Amino acid sequence: MQLQTGRWISILYRKSQIYIGQYLKPYGIMPGEYPILLQLYQLDGITQEEIVNYQSLDKSGVTRTVQSLERKGFIRREKDEKDQRCKRIFLTEEGWKVQPVIDKVLKEWNQMMTQSFNSEDREEIIHYLKQMVENVF
Repeated sequence: MQLQTGRWISILYRKSQIYIGQYLKPYGIMPGEYPILLQLYQLDGITQEEIVNYQSLDKSGVTRTVQSLERKGFIRREKDEKDQRCKRIFLTEEGWKVQPVIDKVLKEWNQMMTQSFNSEDREEIIHYLKQMVENVF
């Protein structure tokens, strides 16, 4: 039987979107939006281009997601002081308020997904997943 790594990764991704989406729905956050918020928690004030590059997403998808987050009041965009064509994205107070909620659901999801593994196995899985990502770039 052939290894179907992509199939299992795809199933995990879809299941995660359902689980996380249900948890974040009461806060008005869609499954495609929280990754951008997560990135902003690490690097508040980055550009859309940086989000596109970091997350390997298409520009139009990031634009739609950023616009949605801005309409909902989670982020704001400001022109870059050095390059007026460039806009930087910042979290609003409302954006910062949902960080603990997002952190909690992601922690729960990761614990559920890896509950039968010891810490060494978890580290090894992360190592191999990172290596797989590097292999396709």
